[in-house]
Amino acid sequence: MVVKAVIFDCFGVLIMPGRTLLYQSFPQFSTEINDLERQSDYGMISRCDFNNSVSKLVGITPENVESKYYDVNVRNKEALDWIRELKSSGNYKIGLLSNVGSGWLNDFLIESERSELFDAVVLSSDVGMIKPDVEIFELMAARLGVDPFECVMVDDLSSNIDGATCADMQGIVFSSTAQAKTELDNMLESTNA
Repeated sequence: MVVKAVIFDCFGVLIMPGRTLLYQSFPQFSTEINDLERQSDYGMISRCDFNNSVSKLVGITPENVESKYYDVNVRNKEALDWIRELKSSGNYKIGLLSNVGSGWLNDFLIESERSELFDAVVLSSDVGMIKPDVEIFELMAARLGVDPFECVMVDDLSSNIDGATCADMQGIVFSSTAQAKTELDNMLESTNA
């Protein structure tokens, strides 16, 4: 089966939570940071305690922990460049499929940039459906003018990839741009050969 379209999730793929950058900036402390996040999630330590603990661990101020890694979302330049590369090849239609509230995406990807990068955009708040509902994946394929089985969905949540698979799409669970790009390249080599 030939791949004709690649569809990207936004948050966790194109727009990264600042905390993802914390792990990337300090990979040697990823286990300890994860343990502290779990303690915070369970209410065992306060946000202030979390910031102080990470500060001591990685050697930056508690204020920098908060402002650089928890108060921000960051554009994933590598992933956006990858999309430009795929689109400029002329071989694939490119879609954006995101669960997002009305108007919120404009803070990260303005309308003109979305028009430049994507052949079709489906935002959950605009269509009244959310991932992983099968119908939203089918709608995305229809807007791209391809069959679902001709699509690859790239998303950071395995539950969303499960929904895409139920819609007959192929899927890649995103953990990094390099990993997802390698998986897509391998998939394209085997399906488009």
